[in-house]
Amino acid sequence: MTVPWVIGETVPWSAAWSGETAFALQPSIDFPGMTEVCQIERPGAGEPNFAAVHVTRQRRGLARHLCHVCGGQTPIDDRWMFPVASGGFVTLHDGTVGYGCNVPPMHSACAGLAAAQCPHLSRLAETPFRAPAEEGRLIWRTDVVPGMEALAATFPSGQEIVYSCYRLFSPAFAQVVEERRGAWERETRARREGP
Repeated sequence: MTVPWVIGETVPWSAAWSGETAFALQPSIDFPGMTEVCQIERPGAGEPNFAAVHVTRQRRGLARHLCHVCGGQTPIDDRWMFPVASGGFVTLHDGTVGYGCNVPPMHSACAGLAAAQCPHLSRLAETPFRAPAEEGRLIWRTDVVPGMEALAATFPSGQEIVYSCYRLFSPAFAQVVEERRGAWERETRARREGP
């Protein structure tokens, strides 16, 4: 696992850097027949932008199960996520609800590193959760991602463009996530209220 370091902090593989601000359109590799936004890849160029996800690495990580932190392949028996901190519920055509995760999975060791060093995760005090054995269904998004409105305005009008993607998991796993979020909320409330 190769993880860049900046001033003692781990920079997640899927984070964007200030030197990666050029975008273009290209035929999609992961969604054949579609056109996608791609971002220049120069990790380590400039300063890391922890609040911004690199659009190409985010899609690649979700499509190929690459670790959000180190970029390495995550085997099914070492694939972790933070379902309280990321993703959301999606109502399907039949009225059932699935769980959609928009953050690539992590290795157990990388998830522990993220829990300890990520300001967002450390504030939430969420522990890593093993991803389900099911692959989930990879879903592309052609709606403009918040923060990309100005860039989208430069693209040809009327063209369907993939901006991001997520993995959609079954209603059974959505129920597990809902229960986990409920337990997290109860634990958080108990910590705040004290003894």
